[in-house]
Amino acid sequence: MRIIDQSKASRLACVKETSGGRKLPCPVAVEHGIDVFINERPAMRLTCTPEHLDELVVGRLFTEGMIRGLADILGVHICEQGLRAKVMLTSEAAERLESAKTAEVSTCCTDNRTLLASSDTELPAVRPVAWEPAWLRLAADGLRDHQPLYGQTHAVHAACLMRRDRLLCCREDIGRHNALDKVIGWALLAGEAPEECLLYCTGRLPVDMLRKAIRAGVPVLASKTYPTDQALLLAARTGLTMVTLRPDGEQVVWNGRE
Repeated sequence: MRIIDQSKASRLACVKETSGGRKLPCPVAVEHGIDVFINERPAMRLTCTPEHLDELVVGRLFTEGMIRGLADILGVHICEQGLRAKVMLTSEAAERLESAKTAEVSTCCTDNRTLLASSDTELPAVRPVAWEPAWLRLAADGLRDHQPLYGQTHAVHAACLMRRDRLLCCREDIGRHNALDKVIGWALLAGEAPEECLLYCTGRLPVDMLRKAIRAGVPVLASKTYPTDQALLLAARTGLTMVTLRPDGEQVVWNGRE
């Protein structure tokens, strides 16, 4: 598989003026749009930060159930301006996608749109793994130390992957769904197995975030916020363990084993 990605910077240098008339540097997050074509067919439009676009595209295809893995992809090309991604799938993967139900659904708090989506009935069961509460605390600490864009702009979400007590990857984006997709995309491209990892996110975990983690095979999904009722029902049905890491350090395990 060949991937060409020429991502741009995710922050814009601005100047703010205080009430006292002082002018101070004020970086702001860049809101970028990219159109994704699959075998020359329009597939989705993503609003994101313009970094790690290859990971975002690959991760989004995987977590939306549009591909089963890297073997389905022949190549990914992202134009120099980062405005268009062209994905070539194998004939078998393209046929599966062509026969999928077509719908237009929002997939994020930004204006992302997906034209081809899978249903909950296609979600696989997740294989549980043993994990330690200390790993989640390490994930939260590691993510906090790897959010340079948030530190400068205070306008983005983040996600990270942990394999046992080792931090593998952290990614930021204006959309929490995008941040999740980027770390999953990184895992696929790096040859890491998401089904052996703990995934920690900064944002809330409604049912659409769970669908992504489940399709990726992630066994433990954690956040600093509480889940929704539909998220809990889906987690129970598929075997996904959900954990909330509260600001006071207490961990709430909603299901699964501690």
